[in-house]
Amino acid sequence: MPLRQQALDGRFAIVTGGGRGIGRGIALALAKAGAGVAVLERDPDTGPRTADEIIALGGTAFSQTGSVRDRADCEAIVAAAVDRFGGVDVLVNNAQQVPMGPLDACTDDDMYTAWESGALAAFRLMQLCHPVMRARGGGAIVNLGSGAGTEGVAGLGAYAVAKEGIRALTKVATLEWGADNIRVNTICPWAENDYWTGLSDQQRTGRLAHNPLRRIGDPEADIGAVVVFLAGDAGNYVTGQTIHVDGGNMGFR
Repeated sequence: MPLRQQALDGRFAIVTGGGRGIGRGIALALAKAGAGVAVLERDPDTGPRTADEIIALGGTAFSQTGSVRDRADCEAIVAAAVDRFGGVDVLVNNAQQVPMGPLDACTDDDMYTAWESGALAAFRLMQLCHPVMRARGGGAIVNLGSGAGTEGVAGLGAYAVAKEGIRALTKVATLEWGADNIRVNTICPWAENDYWTGLSDQQRTGRLAHNPLRRIGDPEADIGAVVVFLAGDAGNYVTGQTIHVDGGNMGFR
């Protein structure tokens, strides 16, 4: 079925980790709203699959294989988006590796992995996209945080630290780049991903018991829709915010 919704017509987005899960859902939602989408994904199979999905829908997309932990790969996706699209209007920092385990067992490598793939990667891409967005008269950055950071979750210390670093970046960029008409927000999603699909039925039931809506979020319909709102004209006066898109999930609160 051809694309119909055009809320983001003429705008172009970069989505990191867009090959599967929440990143894929966000990429599809942006494309269905009319945006051209560049996917940066370390998996050489899933990234192109998302881009092909978008193209099959009648949208515009391409993927590039690379790691957000590599500054050269971050530079390459921004350069490719400028070359193919003429610029970048929306940046979604979704990619994040998730070391798990109690703090007593957390290693320096775990901390480096979470930090480099999360806060440092978001910083690099934000910094690279800033002059491009400024030249186009503004833009929107959506960073992905987590209730694991805002509220704390046992066993996710390294991940929580990285996610709170991302929220700090959001706040500072909001203050520094608002004059350039660049809006920066953080969303904290709770949606189907690799972690969720790996749970047993009993574990899923236990986690859903803490969610007022009694369901896990859909990456495209629930999370992607909020990103589209923040990226488009409807969200023009929203910046510097942390928005929990989690069905009121009490497991993190």
